[in-house]
Amino acid sequence: MFITDTTDKRQRDKLQAWDSAQDFSTINLTPDNFHSFYIKFVNLRFPIKVAHLLELRYLINHTVDKYQEPPLTEDYRQFRDSLQAAVDSFIDNRRHSERMLKTLSMIRDIHYTHSLNSRNAERRLRDAMDSNRVDRMKYIRYGLFFILAGVSAGILWLAMPEPNWLVKLLPAGYAYLAWFYFHKLPGLDREFEKQTLELNDVLRRRVNSLNWKTLIHKFALVLGYKRVPGIEVFHIDHEHDRMDRSAYH
Repeated sequence: MFITDTTDKRQRDKLQAWDSAQDFSTINLTPDNFHSFYIKFVNLRFPIKVAHLLELRYLINHTVDKYQEPPLTEDYRQFRDSLQAAVDSFIDNRRHSERMLKTLSMIRDIHYTHSLNSRNAERRLRDAMDSNRVDRMKYIRYGLFFILAGVSAGILWLAMPEPNWLVKLLPAGYAYLAWFYFHKLPGLDREFEKQTLELNDVLRRRVNSLNWKTLIHKFALVLGYKRVPGIEVFHIDHEHDRMDRSAYH
C-alpha cells in the first residue's frame, strides 16, 4: 500500500509539473516577465493541451496586435533580412511569413527592453553594494577611533588628581559613539545580503541571447503556420482537458 501510494503521488506530481510547464495563463509577454515566458516557451514540449494552446495563442496574438513595428531603419531592415530567409524556408504562406516577422520583431524589442532594464538594475545594485562596503569600513574606522579616544580619556581621568566633570563624561561619551557606529554594522550586513540575493536574481533572470531558430520553430507550430510530420502540437483529453476551461476560448 505504501509503495502504491508513493508511486501514485510521484505520478500526480509529475503530471502537475508537466501541466504547469504548459500553462501560460499566469504570464504576460512584457519585459518584466520576459525571462519566464522565454524559458518556458523554448522548453515547451509537444503535444500540449488544447486549453493551454488556446491561451498561448491568445497571449501571442493579442500582444502582436498591440505592437507597433519600428520605422524601417537600416538596423531594422538588416534584422528582417537576416531572418527572412529562415522564416521563408520554414513557412510557405506569405501572410503567415509577414506575421511571423512582426512577432519576431516584437520579441526582439521586448528582449532589448528586458536587457536594458536588467543591466540598469544590476548597475543600481552594484552601486548600492559598493556604497554599503564604503559605509561599513567608515563605521568600523569611526568605532575604533572612538574606542581609542575613550581609552585615552580614561587614562587622562586616572592621571589627574582631581578631574573635573567634563573629563569624567568623556569616556562615557566616546563609548556611546563607538557603540553607535558598531551597532550599525549588523544592519549593513543584512542589507548587503539582501542586495546580493537581488543581484543574483537579476543575473539569473536575464536572457542574454535569443535562439531564433527555436523561436521560429515553436511560434510556427503554436500559431498553426506549419505542420511538421511526426509532431502532434496538441491533444484532446476529454476527461481532463475540456476546451471550455480556457478563459480565452
